[in-house]
Amino acid sequence: MSNKPFFLILAPMDGVLDAPMREVLTECAHYDYCVSEFIRVNDLPVPESVLLKKMPELKAGSRTLSGTPVRAQLLGEHAEPLVKTAERLVALGSAGIDLNFGCPAKQVVRSGGGSAVLKDPELLYSLTAAVRDVVPSNIPFSAKMRLGYSSPDDAVMLAGRLVAAGIDELTVHGRTRDDEYLPGTVKWEKIREVREAYPGILLNANGDVFDKESAERCSEVTGTERLMLGRGAVWLPNLPEVIRGSEELSYAGALSLVLKFADAGRRYGIHLFPRIKQFLAYLRLHYEPLKTFFREVCRAEDADEALPLIEKEIARAERGEIPEGVKG
Repeated sequence: MSNKPFFLILAPMDGVLDAPMREVLTECAHYDYCVSEFIRVNDLPVPESVLLKKMPELKAGSRTLSGTPVRAQLLGEHAEPLVKTAERLVALGSAGIDLNFGCPAKQVVRSGGGSAVLKDPELLYSLTAAVRDVVPSNIPFSAKMRLGYSSPDDAVMLAGRLVAAGIDELTVHGRTRDDEYLPGTVKWEKIREVREAYPGILLNANGDVFDKESAERCSEVTGTERLMLGRGAVWLPNLPEVIRGSEELSYAGALSLVLKFADAGRRYGIHLFPRIKQFLAYLRLHYEPLKTFFREVCRAEDADEALPLIEKEIARAERGEIPEGVKG
């Protein structure tokens, strides 16, 4: 078992880590909390009905079925609607409020949200301070940022504006906006500079943690044992337990989670078949047999045709007919 007392957080991944996926992954492994997909705030506050649809856990004490707290994340560049939306989320009982200053998506950046705010440190400060004023001190208030828009050398300065604005907790993705998710661009050492500059802030490191070894390296380099897991949490669904020293989930076990996801997806009313294929596409990055089986599933017409194929594949794996635990 790992000797490190890791504090592990399930990241917000728009279009991937929604309520049914949060339900499945938090049942499979222990996370200290989750962050919702970003809730886009434009020039008007987000209606309560939209908040409940985006984060249905609000109806259950802001927790997943396994009891994991879910913190709402807001993305926007206008203070007044951000503040009003945060107030609504507080009234609905959100387990926390998080501000997104890290999304690198082109459509978000073009509209001035996400990592685009990093280009204007005073806007970064004023938005955060305005929301701070309406989030009670007993509710965690956090922000997520990248190292900078173009230069990773901006990380300490930008973090300083967020700390000055009153955040309780900061997540730093170890890339700039311009880096997007390009391989080889993560700079954990820049997160350490933030750690050293602001030792009093709760600091979560994010970026390229995919297994136990990378988790331990990230923690050593950044100086924090608080890690946010994103893509790796989907392609290895029990990643938190692996980081803590347990065995990887078997191929059959991973496919069984796809069936659970389908059940949850039906309850939440999502468009199921594309999301099943998306989940399998992530899993095939870790599980070698899925590179072949994924093509078979994609030939199905819909979820009703795909799910029996998955059940048969699980049965084959459990009979030992498919090598398990082989990384792709």
